[in-house]
Amino acid sequence: MKKLPVLLLTVMPLLAAAHADHAHQHGAGQLGIVVEGGQLTLLLEVPQHDLVGFERAAKSPREQLAVQAALDKLKNPARLFAPSAAAACEISAQQIDAPLLEGGKGHDGHGDVEARYVYRCARPEALVDLRSMVAAEFPRLRSLAVSFAGPKGQKAGKLDAKNPRFAW
Repeated sequence: MKKLPVLLLTVMPLLAAAHADHAHQHGAGQLGIVVEGGQLTLLLEVPQHDLVGFERAAKSPREQLAVQAALDKLKNPARLFAPSAAAACEISAQQIDAPLLEGGKGHDGHGDVEARYVYRCARPEALVDLRSMVAAEFPRLRSLAVSFAGPKGQKAGKLDAKNPRFAW
């Protein structure tokens, strides 16, 4: 297993606490943002329903198309997030955990999708914000609760279609 950045370990408990407080609320997801050195890490957690309209494995060809479209969007982080342009960040790793979308079985009938995106930034001093297009790509997802950890401390906020930018 790759070593997790220290600040990532800081924000993970914040995300877990936020998830416990908002356990599987449709229309609301969680976004963890961690800036450490020249690395930007995004941790996205959303209910599967908000991505495809159902919370189980796909049954029909139409549902399978919806699943494929959602996975295609999740695998293309440039459609979902835009770090500060001046920071010259490029995606270096990503991991999508979507058991129900990938044909797995849910334990409680509620499926969550988790995605982790890691960027390397050539000019980390210019990394001052993140624009989210998640609500535009997945209209059922009305908001993201944000937990941020970076060199200047921690911060929380909310992103939605009317307020898609989070600055630190």
